[in-house]
Amino acid sequence: MPSELHLDPDRLHAHASAAAGMSEELRGALHGAPDAADTDTEQERLRAVVGAAVRELAGLSAALAGAASAASSTDAEVGRSLREILGRERA
Repeated sequence: MPSELHLDPDRLHAHASAAAGMSEELRGALHGAPDAADTDTEQERLRAVVGAAVRELAGLSAALAGAASAASSTDAEVGRSLREILGRERA
């Protein structure tokens, strides 16, 4: 696999964690914001945009965590295959 395509599970997990953290921070900011009844149109628009960002970051976090899991599984399978091949060559 070309090095630029290698998926490092640890980095993917770190990115997933960062995205989850940003999502939670924004979610917290939304909870601290004034109620919709007390806001003007621009504030409502901002709340909608931030709400969308919260959902997108949460989705990104889940996708990155899934990619990290898949990369870990792939790395483990490649390792098993290499050990099997090397074991046959030594026998």
